[in-house]
Formats: sequence, C-alpha cells, structure tokens
Amino acid sequence: MLSGVAPELLAFCGAWLERDPRLLLACQFAAAGDQRERFLATAVLQRELAQAAIAVSDRRVAEAKLAWWIDEAGAWALGHPRHPLAYGMDAKASAHALARLVALHADWLQAPSPDDFAALGAHAAGATATAAGLTGGAEEEAWALAWLGVSMRLSADASAPLASVIPLDLLARHGLRRSQWSELEAGVRGRVLAELAAQVPQPKVEACGPAIAALAALERRWLRRLPSPRASRVGFVDVLVAWRAARKASRASALLQIRRDSTQVL
Repeated sequence: MLSGVAPELLAFCGAWLERDPRLLLACQFAAAGDQRERFLATAVLQRELAQAAIAVSDRRVAEAKLAWWIDEAGAWALGHPRHPLAYGMDAKASAHALARLVALHADWLQAPSPDDFAALGAHAAGATATAAGLTGGAEEEAWALAWLGVSMRLSADASAPLASVIPLDLLARHGLRRSQWSELEAGVRGRVLAELAAQVPQPKVEACGPAIAALAALERRWLRRLPSPRASRVGFVDVLVAWRAARKASRASALLQIRRDSTQVL
C-alpha cells in the first residue's frame, strides 16, 4: 500500500489510508523514511483526535478516548509510548505537542458551536499550529485546511451532537439548531457543509513540505466539489492537482532556502 514506512506504523494507519485515498496520495510526495513516517503519523493523529471529538457514539466515550490520549502523552514524555503512531515520531520530543493537541480537542468537545467562520478559524489555528510543529515546518494554513476537511467529513456522518465545526450563524440561516445535526438527512447536511466550504480560503504553500501541500490541494478540491456525492472520488485530475501543488511547494521552499543562504553570505 505504502512503502518507506515502519511496518508497525503502517499496520495501524492502513485503515485510515484505505478510507481516505487523498491521504494515501499525498504520502507519495513525502520522502520515504523519516519524513513520510512523520507526515503520515501526524495526519493520522489529527484524524484520530478529530474522530474522538466529533464522531463517536456519545460524550462519555469521547471523553474517555481523549483522557487515554492525555495519559499517552505522559508515556511519550517518559520514553515509553504505547501507541503505534509513536513509530512515526520522536516520542519524547513530541510529548508536549501531543498533550497540547489533545487538550485543544478536549476543550473543543466542551465548547459551544463557533459563532461564525472566524471563530472556527481561531480554534483551527491552535490545533493546526501544534500539528505543524510535529512535522517541524511552518505549515499552519495547509494543516488547517487538512483538519477542516477531515472534521467536515466526520461531521457529515456524526451520530451524536458532540464537537462541531458548523458555525451558529450558518445553522441559523438554515433554521437549524446544533442538537438537530445528527438527525438531519444526508442531503441537508451536505448543503450546509457546502456553504461552509465556500468560506474556506486558499491556503499559502510557501515553506510547506510537498506532502502537506498536496494534501491541502486535495482537500481544497474536495471542498469545492461539495455537495456532489462524487466529491470523495479520487481520479486522474486529483493526481495532477496533488503533483502540481507538491511541485509548487518544493520550488517555493528551494527559493526560500536560496534567499536565506544569500542573506547569510551577505
């Protein structure tokens, strides 16, 4: 399925890669070995925590899952990780970021729905800056788009009114309440999510790694295609979109490095 990844990490991430072909495609643009493992582990951690906050059966289950991750962050700090995602990261070095990321999702679970898209963006900024830190890059906008895409897909299938990415002003325009979301028909959810998708800006890919740039471009394409049921299909055009985004990011990073080197020489 994916080469250049530790077997233990791949065994855990395999279900996510099968479920999300965009992630599998984006992974191809990370160099095999440490870079690919770190990108994959970060992307799957993002998905695991978002799923715990949005798409489990009830609040008690969500709280228990996030509490387990808090304990796991402590185990990482002691150098004794239990979760397979640690195979893709330096566990001790990542322990603080993991704890912060889990805490942000736990706070989100307890928080009311965001008032508007700006409030949603403020939450995303904290969570995604931490995710970007796990990969060692200044990639907050690209990770924010990846997080939003994941969270919107999980919200589309949510079976309980847990953490929400749907702003209150958007719900109000459709005459809806947050508590109704899990009972709505798929078509209604799709229309609301499509309206939310229209507010998402184009992310900058300067200084981004090629893999996260590719993933952000694929998520952007998915958002633009909502609410079509064909939005989640990945085909040749998606491959081309990912390749172009990865190449653009690589060129931008190379130019930035040249400028830095020139400044140091001067």
